[in-house]
Amino acid sequence: MGKPPEAGSSFRPAFFLLNSSQRKALSAYYGYARNIDDIADDPAIALPEKAAKLEAWRAAVERIFSDKTQTLLEEDLAGAVREFPLKREHFLLVLEGVGQDLEKNSYATFEELEGYMYRVAAAVGLGCLAVFRYDAPGAELFAEKLGYAVQLTNILRDVSEDYAAGRVYLPKEDLERCGCAAEDLGGSNYPPNFIELMKFEAARAERFYEEALALAEPESKRHLAGALAMGRLYRELLGKMARRGFRVKEKRLRLCAFEKAAALFKAWLDYLKI
Repeated sequence: MGKPPEAGSSFRPAFFLLNSSQRKALSAYYGYARNIDDIADDPAIALPEKAAKLEAWRAAVERIFSDKTQTLLEEDLAGAVREFPLKREHFLLVLEGVGQDLEKNSYATFEELEGYMYRVAAAVGLGCLAVFRYDAPGAELFAEKLGYAVQLTNILRDVSEDYAAGRVYLPKEDLERCGCAAEDLGGSNYPPNFIELMKFEAARAERFYEEALALAEPESKRHLAGALAMGRLYRELLGKMARRGFRVKEKRLRLCAFEKAAALFKAWLDYLKI
């Protein structure tokens, strides 16, 4: 057997908090998100081919929901859809957001960036909550806040890598506020304005993590263990960036085994506080 799609992901430790059917469903859903993200990010694929491949996934989503699957991943996803309250929007919004990367490489305002993050992160969060069976009244807003926090953490970690690929996710209004040129996101130097920008966005991400936690429903918290672990793993990654002075240009930062264990312990504390 090959490795599961989430192997090597920062989310991986959270999978061990789930039962076997949830792990299988979430692994399939993660495989879907990973697959379409890889299409958009592959520099060897021309834009028209990328668009065609993403459109093919749109047809695959319809097959998944009509139980007319053609591949093993589609079959696993159809099984997840039968067992958990996953909706088409949990798939199509992500597809729409990833498709945005083919035509848009910068954002003027944070409000504009939020629209993108809702599709590629909050919608994924809603899909995860469906697998966790968390359906509290504030579930959508919880997924939105946590999705924004995690996606913003990803953007900060990959800021130099994305710039090299021709993408600047951090809003133009924020770069101007900090006196940071887009070129400062690349290269190997760390000008003060770049650090100021990173601190500003990291503080914003921290607020989103806090806001998500404040929305967790005590009566349904037993369904949130996986989400709390996922959030804490990425929040720990954000903290590691800050401790290292946001030196993110040399290589992609990852959590070591000890840091992952620390994140899971903090997630347990979060759980007890709810």
